[in-house]
Amino acid sequence: MKYITFCPAGIFVLDEDKKIIDFSLFQKDPEVIFDRLKKLESGKLVPELNDVLERIEDKDIVTDIPIRLKDRNIQEMKIKKDCRALALESGFVKNNAEYNKILSEVQILRTKEKMKSGEKLDKVVMQVVSAIDDLTDISNRFSERLHEWYGLYYPELERKVKDNERYAKIISEDPERKEESIGTDLSEEDLLQIKNYATKTKEIFELKKDLEKYLEDLMDRVAPNVSAVAGPVLGAKLILLAGGLEKLAKLPSSTVQLLGAEKALFRFMRSKKKGKPPKYGILFLHPEVTNAPPDLKGKVARIVASVISIASKTDFYTKENKSETYKKELERRLKEVYEKR
Repeated sequence: MKYITFCPAGIFVLDEDKKIIDFSLFQKDPEVIFDRLKKLESGKLVPELNDVLERIEDKDIVTDIPIRLKDRNIQEMKIKKDCRALALESGFVKNNAEYNKILSEVQILRTKEKMKSGEKLDKVVMQVVSAIDDLTDISNRFSERLHEWYGLYYPELERKVKDNERYAKIISEDPERKEESIGTDLSEEDLLQIKNYATKTKEIFELKKDLEKYLEDLMDRVAPNVSAVAGPVLGAKLILLAGGLEKLAKLPSSTVQLLGAEKALFRFMRSKKKGKPPKYGILFLHPEVTNAPPDLKGKVARIVASVISIASKTDFYTKENKSETYKKELERRLKEVYEKR
């Protein structure tokens, strides 16, 4: 059995005893090393890996590099290795001090890359979900006005079409009445202006849908675990209320549970009258909380907040996608609550 692995020093082929059989070293330049490591971690081929593959005739390969090759049978698995020992044994570095220096410089580049891209994307999430909230408010206002305006001409349509988006779409395509109506007769110019207004209303709904799809994709990049447990829109709202993904990750689950209920909590704390504190904030939007029986809503909200809290820490600190694990954990804990009821 032969193992192909990678380290900051290069690509290595190891035998079953983890001894070096073959290797191809990277150029001793931190920027080159960082580039190679980044590509390998994302499953891309690099020249040094190609060099090693050309010298190996075996079709069956065990590796910790997430690659897919048509002419090879790839078995991907975690390989236990000592990168420092490999770097020294291969002659990539002369001593530990040299290895530490290179490793430090590569880590600095990795940190700068994260600061420049991933960590700031949560700010984009916050802007997008705020824009969606704005469009929700605007679409509601436009729809209300459209119902009142067009209702003067064709009040019967409102009883037939309850969905605001579909209502706007029908009028934008053809504002003429299709039946006898008790509504007021309007001129072609009047109907043209209503049609234009309906068209703009429809476009607001379309823009909102586009942003929601974009937010879903964005959350998969920024906070896939939170998105999986809370849903992309609610997850984004939690990030917004917390002030960023980092701040959300540092909050205790009890605070996550009450995000969005700050005013109610302050009223409770200031009130001299006896009452009950709020059990949840914006988490009332979570389907599990929404659909929970009244006597279990608090417990369900606490469990949801707990899993979201753990998921946000994973999203911020490790970047590992464990969404399926967290969804199953939420399902398991909720099942226990309902079984004990």
